[in-house]
Amino acid sequence: MKLNKLALAVAATAFAGQAMALNIANVTPDLQLQISGATAVDKQVQTYFATFCDTGTQTNYTMANGNDDATGVFCRVSSLFSSPLNVFFHKENGGSSTGVEPVSQGGTVEALNLSTCSQTLAPSGATAGEGTCSNTLVQRSAQVGISDVEPALFAISANGAKNVNAAAFNGSGASVQTVNASTFGVVVSPGLRDALQQAQGLTIGSDLVADMPSLSRSLIANIFAGNVANWSDLKGQSGVAITAGNTSNVKVNVCTRTPGSGTQAQFNAYYMGNPCVFGGASGFGFLGKDTIANSNAAPNNYAEPFGGFVPGPYGFYADGSSDMGKCLTTVSNGGRWAIGVQSLEKVDEGRTDRNEFKYVAIDGVAPTLENVASGRYSNSMSATIQWIGGTMNANQLLLAQALADTAKNIGDIAAFNVSLQQDDPTTSNDDRPGPGLFNTPEILSAPGVPANVGVMAIAGTTDPVTGALLNPSFPFSAANPVTPFDRVDGNGNTKNCAIPTIVSTTGVDVTK
Repeated sequence: MKLNKLALAVAATAFAGQAMALNIANVTPDLQLQISGATAVDKQVQTYFATFCDTGTQTNYTMANGNDDATGVFCRVSSLFSSPLNVFFHKENGGSSTGVEPVSQGGTVEALNLSTCSQTLAPSGATAGEGTCSNTLVQRSAQVGISDVEPALFAISANGAKNVNAAAFNGSGASVQTVNASTFGVVVSPGLRDALQQAQGLTIGSDLVADMPSLSRSLIANIFAGNVANWSDLKGQSGVAITAGNTSNVKVNVCTRTPGSGTQAQFNAYYMGNPCVFGGASGFGFLGKDTIANSNAAPNNYAEPFGGFVPGPYGFYADGSSDMGKCLTTVSNGGRWAIGVQSLEKVDEGRTDRNEFKYVAIDGVAPTLENVASGRYSNSMSATIQWIGGTMNANQLLLAQALADTAKNIGDIAAFNVSLQQDDPTTSNDDRPGPGLFNTPEILSAPGVPANVGVMAIAGTTDPVTGALLNPSFPFSAANPVTPFDRVDGNGNTKNCAIPTIVSTTGVDVTK
Protein backbone atom coordinates (compact mmCIF):
# COMPACT_ATOMS: atom_id res chain seq x y z
CA MET A 1 0.00 0.00 0.00
CA LYS A 2 1.35 3.42 -0.94
CA LEU A 3 1.94 5.81 1.94
CA ASN A 4 1.62 9.55 1.64
CA LYS A 5 4.56 11.76 2.48
CA LEU A 6 3.67 12.45 6.10
CA ALA A 7 3.08 8.77 6.74
CA LEU A 8 6.49 8.02 5.28
CA ALA A 9 8.10 10.49 7.65
CA VAL A 10 6.41 8.88 10.64
CA ALA A 11 7.29 5.36 9.53
CA ALA A 12 10.87 6.20 8.65
CA THR A 13 12.25 5.73 12.13
CA ALA A 14 11.03 2.15 12.31
CA PHE A 15 12.46 1.17 8.93
CA ALA A 16 15.63 3.24 8.73
CA GLY A 17 18.62 1.17 7.72
CA GLN A 18 16.62 -1.74 6.34
CA ALA A 19 17.07 -0.60 2.72
CA MET A 20 20.43 -0.18 1.05
CA ALA A 21 21.39 3.36 0.09
CA LEU A 22 21.87 3.78 -3.64
CA ASN A 23 24.71 5.65 -5.29
CA ILE A 24 24.34 6.32 -9.02
CA ALA A 25 28.13 6.09 -9.38
CA ASN A 26 28.12 2.35 -8.70
CA VAL A 27 24.47 1.21 -9.10
CA THR A 28 22.90 1.09 -12.54
CA PRO A 29 19.18 2.01 -12.58
CA ASP A 30 16.82 -0.83 -13.44
CA LEU A 31 14.34 1.72 -14.72
CA GLN A 32 14.45 5.38 -15.77
CA LEU A 33 11.45 7.64 -16.29
CA GLN A 34 11.75 10.99 -18.07
CA ILE A 35 9.30 13.62 -16.85
CA SER A 36 9.21 17.11 -18.30
CA GLY A 37 7.19 20.29 -18.02
CA ALA A 38 5.74 22.63 -15.43
CA THR A 39 7.98 24.35 -12.90
CA ALA A 40 5.06 25.83 -10.93
CA VAL A 41 4.32 22.39 -9.50
CA ASP A 42 7.92 21.17 -9.26
CA LYS A 43 7.94 20.93 -5.45
CA GLN A 44 4.71 18.97 -5.64
CA VAL A 45 6.20 16.54 -8.16
CA GLN A 46 9.39 16.08 -6.14
CA THR A 47 7.27 15.40 -3.06
CA TYR A 48 5.31 12.73 -4.90
CA PHE A 49 8.50 11.00 -6.03
CA ALA A 50 9.31 10.51 -2.36
CA THR A 51 6.07 8.59 -1.81
CA PHE A 52 7.37 5.85 -4.11
CA CYS A 53 10.88 5.60 -2.62
CA ASP A 54 11.82 3.01 -0.01
CA THR A 55 12.99 4.74 3.16
CA GLY A 56 16.74 5.23 3.31
CA THR A 57 17.35 4.80 -0.44
CA GLN A 58 16.56 8.23 -1.93
CA THR A 59 19.23 10.60 -3.29
CA ASN A 60 18.33 13.90 -4.98
CA TYR A 61 20.57 14.98 -7.87
CA THR A 62 20.95 18.50 -9.23
CA MET A 63 23.18 20.35 -11.67
CA ALA A 64 26.51 21.43 -10.20
CA ASN A 65 25.86 25.10 -10.96
CA GLY A 66 22.64 25.10 -8.93
CA ASN A 67 20.37 25.66 -11.92
CA ASP A 68 17.03 23.89 -11.99
CA ASP A 69 17.03 23.05 -15.72
CA ALA A 70 17.20 19.34 -14.90
CA THR A 71 17.00 17.40 -11.65
CA GLY A 72 16.70 13.77 -10.64
CA VAL A 73 15.75 11.39 -7.85
CA PHE A 74 17.34 7.92 -7.52
CA CYS A 75 15.84 5.38 -5.14
CA ARG A 76 14.55 1.85 -4.73
CA VAL A 77 10.83 1.35 -5.35
CA SER A 78 9.22 -1.77 -3.86
CA SER A 79 5.56 -0.87 -3.53
CA LEU A 80 4.64 -0.71 -7.22
CA PHE A 81 6.37 -3.67 -8.83
CA SER A 82 6.42 -7.44 -8.40
CA SER A 83 10.02 -7.13 -7.19
CA PRO A 84 11.98 -4.03 -6.09
CA LEU A 85 13.50 -1.86 -8.83
CA ASN A 86 16.15 0.85 -8.65
CA VAL A 87 14.45 3.81 -10.36
CA PHE A 88 15.88 7.11 -11.56
CA PHE A 89 13.24 9.81 -11.95
CA HIS A 90 14.40 12.49 -14.40
CA LYS A 91 12.71 15.91 -14.28
CA GLU A 92 13.23 18.56 -16.97
CA ASN A 93 12.05 22.04 -15.97
CA GLY A 94 11.51 23.86 -19.24
CA GLY A 95 7.95 24.99 -18.54
CA SER A 96 4.61 23.35 -19.22
CA SER A 97 4.97 23.35 -22.99
CA THR A 98 7.92 20.94 -22.69
CA GLY A 99 5.47 18.61 -21.00
CA VAL A 100 3.23 18.88 -24.06
CA GLU A 101 4.97 19.47 -27.41
CA PRO A 102 7.88 16.97 -27.24
CA VAL A 103 5.66 14.37 -25.55
CA SER A 104 3.04 14.62 -28.29
CA GLN A 105 5.68 14.62 -31.03
CA GLY A 106 7.80 11.79 -29.64
CA GLY A 107 10.69 14.25 -29.25
CA THR A 108 13.42 14.71 -26.65
CA VAL A 109 14.06 16.92 -23.65
CA GLU A 110 17.10 17.77 -21.54
CA ALA A 111 18.18 15.45 -18.76
CA LEU A 112 21.04 14.93 -16.32
CA ASN A 113 24.01 13.00 -17.68
CA LEU A 114 24.15 10.13 -15.19
CA SER A 115 27.74 9.25 -16.10
CA THR A 116 28.82 12.59 -14.57
CA CYS A 117 26.86 12.33 -11.31
CA SER A 118 28.36 11.79 -7.88
CA GLN A 119 26.78 11.40 -4.48
CA THR A 120 27.89 14.10 -2.05
CA LEU A 121 25.77 13.01 0.91
CA ALA A 122 24.36 9.53 1.50
CA PRO A 123 20.76 9.18 2.71
CA SER A 124 20.28 8.66 6.42
CA GLY A 125 17.02 7.34 7.79
CA ALA A 126 14.20 9.55 6.50
CA THR A 127 16.65 12.17 5.22
CA ALA A 128 17.40 11.94 1.52
CA GLY A 129 20.95 11.98 0.19
CA GLU A 130 22.29 14.62 -2.17
CA GLY A 131 24.35 14.53 -5.33
CA THR A 132 25.46 16.68 -8.24
CA CYS A 133 25.91 16.12 -11.96
CA SER A 134 27.73 18.11 -14.61
CA ASN A 135 26.13 21.18 -16.15
CA THR A 136 26.28 19.53 -19.57
CA LEU A 137 22.90 17.93 -20.14
CA VAL A 138 21.92 15.10 -22.49
CA GLN A 139 18.79 14.49 -24.55
CA ARG A 140 16.29 11.80 -23.51
CA SER A 141 12.98 10.76 -25.05
CA ALA A 142 10.10 12.79 -23.63
CA GLN A 143 7.82 10.30 -21.87
CA VAL A 144 5.58 11.88 -19.23
CA GLY A 145 4.56 15.53 -19.40
CA ILE A 146 3.18 17.81 -16.68
CA SER A 147 1.28 20.97 -17.53
CA ASP A 148 -0.40 23.70 -15.50
CA VAL A 149 -3.14 23.83 -18.16
CA GLU A 150 -4.48 21.50 -20.82
CA PRO A 151 -2.19 20.79 -23.84
CA ALA A 152 -4.39 22.59 -26.39
CA LEU A 153 -3.62 26.02 -24.91
CA PHE A 154 -0.01 25.87 -26.11
CA ALA A 155 -0.93 25.82 -29.79
CA ILE A 156 -1.88 29.52 -29.75
CA SER A 157 0.60 32.31 -30.45
CA ALA A 158 0.37 33.97 -27.03
CA ASN A 159 1.58 30.73 -25.46
CA GLY A 160 4.40 30.07 -27.89
CA ALA A 161 2.55 28.58 -30.89
CA LYS A 162 3.88 25.14 -30.01
CA ASN A 163 3.50 22.25 -32.44
CA VAL A 164 1.13 20.11 -30.39
CA ASN A 165 0.19 16.81 -32.00
CA ALA A 166 -3.30 16.52 -30.52
CA ALA A 167 -4.00 13.32 -32.46
CA ALA A 168 -1.16 11.56 -30.63
CA PHE A 169 -2.86 12.19 -27.29
CA ASN A 170 -5.97 10.42 -28.60
CA GLY A 171 -4.08 7.36 -29.84
CA SER A 172 -3.68 3.91 -28.41
CA GLY A 173 -1.74 3.88 -25.13
CA ALA A 174 -2.05 7.67 -24.77
CA SER A 175 -3.52 9.46 -21.79
CA VAL A 176 -4.24 13.06 -20.75
CA GLN A 177 -5.41 13.12 -17.12
CA THR A 178 -6.59 16.09 -15.11
CA VAL A 179 -5.00 15.59 -11.71
CA ASN A 180 -5.70 18.53 -9.39
CA ALA A 181 -6.22 22.28 -9.21
CA SER A 182 -3.20 24.50 -8.53
CA THR A 183 -3.71 27.97 -7.09
CA PHE A 184 -1.87 30.87 -8.73
CA GLY A 185 -1.24 34.34 -7.39
CA VAL A 186 0.16 37.76 -8.21
CA VAL A 187 3.36 38.62 -6.35
CA VAL A 188 5.03 41.97 -5.76
CA SER A 189 8.24 43.29 -4.25
CA PRO A 190 8.04 43.69 -0.45
CA GLY A 191 8.42 47.45 -0.84
CA LEU A 192 5.46 47.65 -3.21
CA ARG A 193 3.43 45.45 -0.87
CA ASP A 194 4.20 47.81 2.02
CA ALA A 195 3.26 50.89 -0.05
CA LEU A 196 -0.06 49.30 -1.02
CA GLN A 197 -0.71 48.47 2.65
CA GLN A 198 -0.11 52.09 3.57
CA ALA A 199 -2.47 53.33 0.84
CA GLN A 200 -5.17 50.85 1.94
CA GLY A 201 -4.92 51.59 5.66
CA LEU A 202 -3.42 48.20 6.55
CA THR A 203 -0.60 47.33 8.92
CA ILE A 204 2.62 48.00 7.02
CA GLY A 205 4.96 45.00 6.87
CA SER A 206 2.37 42.52 8.16
CA ASP A 207 2.08 39.06 6.54
CA LEU A 208 -1.38 38.45 8.00
CA VAL A 209 -4.17 37.64 5.53
CA ALA A 210 -6.16 40.45 7.19
CA ASP A 211 -3.44 42.90 6.17
CA MET A 212 -2.87 41.57 2.64
CA PRO A 213 -3.25 44.48 0.19
CA SER A 214 -5.39 44.04 -2.90
CA LEU A 215 -5.16 44.85 -6.60
CA SER A 216 -8.05 44.63 -9.03
CA ARG A 217 -8.08 42.07 -11.81
CA SER A 218 -8.48 44.83 -14.41
CA LEU A 219 -5.54 46.83 -13.06
CA ILE A 220 -3.32 43.74 -13.08
CA ALA A 221 -4.23 43.09 -16.72
CA ASN A 222 -3.29 46.64 -17.65
CA ILE A 223 0.02 46.53 -15.76
CA PHE A 224 1.06 43.31 -17.50
CA ALA A 225 -0.04 44.70 -20.86
CA GLY A 226 2.36 47.61 -20.46
CA ASN A 227 -0.35 50.22 -19.98
CA VAL A 228 0.92 51.52 -16.64
CA ALA A 229 4.20 53.38 -17.00
CA ASN A 230 4.85 54.53 -13.44
CA TRP A 231 3.96 53.24 -9.99
CA SER A 232 3.01 56.85 -9.21
CA ASP A 233 -0.13 56.22 -11.29
CA LEU A 234 -1.37 54.13 -8.33
CA LYS A 235 -2.87 56.47 -5.75
CA GLY A 236 -4.69 56.46 -2.46
CA GLN A 237 -8.17 57.94 -2.00
CA SER A 238 -6.61 61.34 -1.27
CA GLY A 239 -4.97 61.26 -4.69
CA VAL A 240 -1.46 60.93 -3.25
CA ALA A 241 0.73 58.51 -5.22
CA ILE A 242 1.95 55.40 -3.42
CA THR A 243 5.47 56.50 -4.42
CA ALA A 244 5.22 59.78 -2.47
CA GLY A 245 8.58 60.50 -0.87
CA ASN A 246 10.28 57.64 -2.70
CA THR A 247 10.96 58.77 -6.27
CA SER A 248 13.50 55.96 -6.93
CA ASN A 249 10.59 53.52 -7.24
CA VAL A 250 8.64 55.34 -9.95
CA LYS A 251 9.32 52.98 -12.87
CA VAL A 252 7.06 49.96 -13.28
CA ASN A 253 8.94 46.66 -13.52
CA VAL A 254 7.03 43.61 -14.76
CA CYS A 255 8.44 40.10 -14.35
CA THR A 256 6.81 37.76 -16.85
CA ARG A 257 7.37 34.19 -17.97
CA THR A 258 8.33 33.22 -21.52
CA PRO A 259 5.69 31.96 -23.99
CA GLY A 260 5.32 28.23 -23.39
CA SER A 261 5.17 28.63 -19.63
CA GLY A 262 2.05 27.14 -18.06
CA THR A 263 2.12 29.83 -15.38
CA GLN A 264 2.05 32.45 -18.14
CA ALA A 265 -0.59 30.53 -20.12
CA GLN A 266 -2.97 30.44 -17.16
CA PHE A 267 -2.27 34.12 -16.50
CA ASN A 268 -3.00 34.98 -20.13
CA ALA A 269 -6.28 33.10 -19.94
CA TYR A 270 -7.43 34.39 -16.55
CA TYR A 271 -6.32 38.02 -16.63
CA MET A 272 -5.72 38.90 -20.29
CA GLY A 273 -8.62 37.07 -21.91
CA ASN A 274 -6.11 35.54 -24.30
CA PRO A 275 -7.27 33.27 -25.92
CA CYS A 276 -10.43 33.29 -23.82
CA VAL A 277 -13.40 35.47 -24.74
CA PHE A 278 -14.38 36.57 -21.25
CA GLY A 279 -12.92 37.97 -18.06
CA GLY A 280 -10.32 40.60 -17.28
CA ALA A 281 -9.25 42.87 -20.12
CA SER A 282 -10.15 40.48 -22.94
CA GLY A 283 -7.71 40.04 -25.78
CA PHE A 284 -4.78 41.88 -24.20
CA GLY A 285 -1.24 41.07 -25.18
CA PHE A 286 1.39 40.81 -22.46
CA LEU A 287 4.95 41.81 -21.77
CA GLY A 288 6.43 38.56 -23.04
CA LYS A 289 9.79 37.52 -24.39
CA ASP A 290 8.85 38.28 -27.98
CA THR A 291 7.65 41.82 -27.23
CA ILE A 292 10.59 43.03 -25.14
CA ALA A 293 13.28 45.03 -26.87
CA ASN A 294 16.48 43.01 -27.39
CA SER A 295 14.64 39.95 -26.12
CA ASN A 296 17.31 37.53 -27.33
CA ALA A 297 19.44 38.44 -24.32
CA ALA A 298 20.01 35.78 -21.68
CA PRO A 299 17.13 35.02 -19.30
CA ASN A 300 17.06 37.24 -16.22
CA ASN A 301 18.62 40.21 -18.01
CA TYR A 302 17.04 42.73 -15.69
CA ALA A 303 17.54 45.91 -17.70
CA GLU A 304 15.34 45.70 -20.77
CA PRO A 305 12.89 48.54 -21.49
CA PHE A 306 9.56 47.64 -23.06
CA GLY A 307 8.04 49.45 -26.00
CA GLY A 308 9.85 52.78 -25.61
CA PHE A 309 7.81 53.98 -22.62
CA VAL A 310 9.65 56.64 -20.63
CA PRO A 311 10.42 56.15 -17.82
CA GLY A 312 8.62 52.80 -17.78
CA PRO A 313 7.42 50.14 -17.77
CA TYR A 314 10.31 47.74 -17.86
CA GLY A 315 9.65 44.10 -18.75
CA PHE A 316 11.77 41.12 -17.78
CA TYR A 317 11.29 37.54 -18.81
CA ALA A 318 11.98 34.37 -16.85
CA ASP A 319 12.28 30.82 -18.13
CA GLY A 320 11.11 29.05 -14.96
CA SER A 321 9.38 29.72 -11.65
CA SER A 322 12.71 30.03 -9.86
CA ASP A 323 13.78 32.59 -12.48
CA MET A 324 10.59 34.52 -11.75
CA GLY A 325 11.64 34.63 -8.10
CA LYS A 326 15.13 35.74 -9.10
CA CYS A 327 13.66 38.54 -11.22
CA LEU A 328 11.57 39.94 -8.39
CA THR A 329 14.43 39.54 -5.93
CA THR A 330 16.98 41.25 -8.19
CA VAL A 331 14.67 44.20 -8.82
CA SER A 332 13.80 44.43 -5.12
CA ASN A 333 17.43 44.25 -4.02
CA GLY A 334 18.13 47.13 -6.39
CA GLY A 335 15.74 49.31 -4.39
CA ARG A 336 12.96 49.11 -6.99
CA TRP A 337 9.48 47.60 -7.19
CA ALA A 338 8.29 44.76 -9.41
CA ILE A 339 5.23 42.62 -10.02
CA GLY A 340 5.05 39.02 -11.24
CA VAL A 341 3.05 35.80 -11.13
CA GLN A 342 3.70 32.57 -9.20
CA SER A 343 1.88 29.47 -8.06
CA LEU A 344 1.09 29.37 -4.35
CA GLU A 345 3.50 26.43 -4.15
CA LYS A 346 6.25 29.06 -3.98
CA VAL A 347 4.94 30.50 -0.70
CA ASP A 348 7.74 28.75 1.20
CA GLU A 349 10.58 29.69 -1.16
CA GLY A 350 13.70 29.67 0.98
CA ARG A 351 16.63 30.52 -1.27
CA THR A 352 17.62 34.12 -0.64
CA ASP A 353 18.40 34.73 -4.33
CA ARG A 354 14.72 34.26 -5.22
CA ASN A 355 12.43 34.81 -2.23
CA GLU A 356 11.95 38.59 -2.16
CA PHE A 357 8.26 38.77 -3.05
CA LYS A 358 4.87 38.88 -1.38
CA TYR A 359 1.46 37.71 -2.59
CA VAL A 360 -1.42 40.19 -2.92
CA ALA A 361 -5.17 39.70 -2.78
CA ILE A 362 -7.19 39.96 -6.00
CA ASP A 363 -10.34 42.09 -5.87
CA GLY A 364 -10.12 41.93 -2.08
CA VAL A 365 -9.80 38.14 -1.85
CA ALA A 366 -6.65 36.41 -0.56
CA PRO A 367 -5.36 33.24 -2.33
CA THR A 368 -6.13 30.80 0.51
CA LEU A 369 -7.61 27.35 0.05
CA GLU A 370 -10.70 28.37 2.02
CA ASN A 371 -11.34 31.10 -0.54
CA VAL A 372 -10.72 28.73 -3.45
CA ALA A 373 -13.21 26.27 -1.96
CA SER A 374 -15.84 28.99 -1.59
CA GLY A 375 -15.31 30.18 -5.16
CA ARG A 376 -14.32 33.68 -4.05
CA TYR A 377 -10.74 33.22 -5.27
CA SER A 378 -11.05 31.75 -8.75
CA ASN A 379 -7.48 31.81 -10.09
CA SER A 380 -7.16 28.05 -9.66
CA MET A 381 -6.35 26.04 -12.78
CA SER A 382 -6.72 22.35 -13.62
CA ALA A 383 -3.32 20.70 -14.16
CA THR A 384 -2.77 17.71 -16.43
CA ILE A 385 -0.33 14.81 -16.71
CA GLN A 386 -0.01 13.19 -20.14
CA TRP A 387 1.86 10.55 -22.09
CA ILE A 388 1.53 8.74 -25.42
CA GLY A 389 3.03 5.43 -24.31
CA GLY A 390 5.08 4.67 -27.40
CA THR A 391 8.42 5.27 -25.68
CA MET A 392 7.55 3.44 -22.44
CA ASN A 393 7.59 -0.17 -21.33
CA ALA A 394 5.02 -1.73 -19.00
CA ASN A 395 6.83 -0.72 -15.80
CA GLN A 396 7.27 2.86 -16.98
CA LEU A 397 3.57 3.06 -17.85
CA LEU A 398 2.74 1.70 -14.40
CA LEU A 399 4.94 4.36 -12.82
CA ALA A 400 3.37 7.12 -14.94
CA GLN A 401 -0.10 6.12 -13.81
CA ALA A 402 1.08 5.92 -10.20
CA LEU A 403 2.36 9.51 -10.47
CA ALA A 404 -1.00 10.71 -11.81
CA ASP A 405 -2.87 8.78 -9.12
CA THR A 406 -0.70 10.30 -6.39
CA ALA A 407 -1.40 13.81 -7.73
CA LYS A 408 -5.14 13.04 -7.43
CA ASN A 409 -5.00 11.40 -3.99
CA ILE A 410 -6.49 13.56 -1.25
CA GLY A 411 -4.05 12.28 1.38
CA ASP A 412 -0.99 13.16 -0.68
CA ILE A 413 -2.44 16.55 -1.67
CA ALA A 414 -3.21 17.44 1.95
CA ALA A 415 0.25 16.29 3.08
CA PHE A 416 1.88 18.38 0.38
CA ASN A 417 -0.01 21.50 1.46
CA VAL A 418 1.14 20.91 5.05
CA SER A 419 4.73 20.61 3.78
CA LEU A 420 4.48 24.18 2.49
CA GLN A 421 4.05 25.33 6.09
CA GLN A 422 6.94 23.52 7.75
CA ASP A 423 10.37 22.04 7.31
CA ASP A 424 10.53 18.87 5.23
CA PRO A 425 12.13 16.09 7.32
CA THR A 426 12.84 13.84 4.32
CA THR A 427 15.56 15.92 2.68
CA SER A 428 18.54 17.96 3.80
CA ASN A 429 18.39 20.28 0.79
CA ASP A 430 14.86 21.65 0.63
CA ASP A 431 15.70 25.37 0.81
CA ARG A 432 14.02 25.64 4.17
CA PRO A 433 15.38 26.60 7.62
CA GLY A 434 15.41 24.38 10.69
CA PRO A 435 12.84 21.68 11.59
CA GLY A 436 9.33 22.94 12.21
CA LEU A 437 9.91 26.31 10.61
CA PHE A 438 8.56 27.84 7.42
CA ASN A 439 9.93 30.55 5.18
CA THR A 440 9.19 34.01 4.00
CA PRO A 441 7.23 35.04 2.06
CA GLU A 442 4.70 33.76 4.57
CA ILE A 443 0.95 34.15 4.40
CA LEU A 444 -0.32 33.99 7.98
CA SER A 445 -3.87 33.36 9.15
CA ALA A 446 -2.86 34.52 12.65
CA PRO A 447 0.48 35.59 14.17
CA GLY A 448 2.87 32.67 13.71
CA VAL A 449 0.19 30.50 12.05
CA PRO A 450 0.62 29.81 8.31
CA ALA A 451 -2.50 30.03 6.15
CA ASN A 452 -3.79 27.12 4.09
CA VAL A 453 -2.46 27.49 0.55
CA GLY A 454 -1.43 25.19 -2.28
CA VAL A 455 -3.31 22.52 -4.21
CA MET A 456 -6.90 21.27 -4.29
CA ALA A 457 -8.41 17.96 -5.29
CA ILE A 458 -11.40 18.30 -7.61
CA ALA A 459 -14.90 17.43 -6.42
CA GLY A 460 -16.84 14.79 -8.27
CA THR A 461 -13.75 12.69 -8.94
CA THR A 462 -12.95 9.36 -7.35
CA ASP A 463 -9.83 9.15 -5.26
CA PRO A 464 -7.67 6.55 -7.06
CA VAL A 465 -6.18 5.29 -3.78
CA THR A 466 -9.18 5.16 -1.44
CA GLY A 467 -11.94 4.80 -4.03
CA ALA A 468 -13.96 7.50 -2.24
CA LEU A 469 -15.96 10.15 -4.09
CA LEU A 470 -14.35 13.52 -3.33
CA ASN A 471 -16.46 16.42 -2.07
CA PRO A 472 -15.80 19.54 0.05
CA SER A 473 -16.05 19.58 3.83
CA PHE A 474 -18.25 22.01 5.79
CA PRO A 475 -16.55 23.94 7.27
CA PHE A 476 -13.42 23.76 5.13
CA SER A 477 -10.90 21.18 6.33
CA ALA A 478 -7.21 21.30 5.44
CA ALA A 479 -7.25 17.50 5.65
CA ASN A 480 -9.82 17.43 2.84
CA PRO A 481 -8.78 20.19 0.41
CA VAL A 482 -11.42 19.78 -2.30
CA THR A 483 -12.65 22.50 -4.66
CA PRO A 484 -16.33 22.28 -5.66
CA PHE A 485 -15.47 23.80 -9.04
CA ASP A 486 -13.79 22.40 -12.11
CA ARG A 487 -12.75 24.07 -15.35
CA VAL A 488 -14.41 21.89 -17.96
CA ASP A 489 -16.37 22.42 -21.15
CA GLY A 490 -19.85 21.10 -21.82
CA ASN A 491 -18.44 17.66 -22.64
CA GLY A 492 -16.48 17.33 -19.43
CA ASN A 493 -13.11 18.02 -21.06
CA THR A 494 -10.53 20.13 -19.21
CA LYS A 495 -10.68 23.69 -20.53
CA ASN A 496 -9.06 26.34 -18.39
CA CYS A 497 -10.76 29.07 -20.41
CA ALA A 498 -14.15 27.82 -19.23
CA ILE A 499 -16.08 29.50 -16.45
CA PRO A 500 -15.64 27.24 -13.39
CA THR A 501 -18.43 24.67 -13.20
CA ILE A 502 -19.89 23.35 -9.93
CA VAL A 503 -19.05 19.66 -9.77
CA SER A 504 -19.66 19.13 -6.04
CA THR A 505 -22.61 16.96 -5.06
CA THR A 506 -22.69 18.45 -1.56
CA GLY A 507 -22.84 22.15 -2.41
CA VAL A 508 -20.69 25.26 -2.04
CA ASP A 509 -19.72 27.15 1.12
CA VAL A 510 -20.95 30.77 0.90
CA THR A 511 -20.11 31.79 4.46
CA LYS A 512 -16.58 33.01 3.72
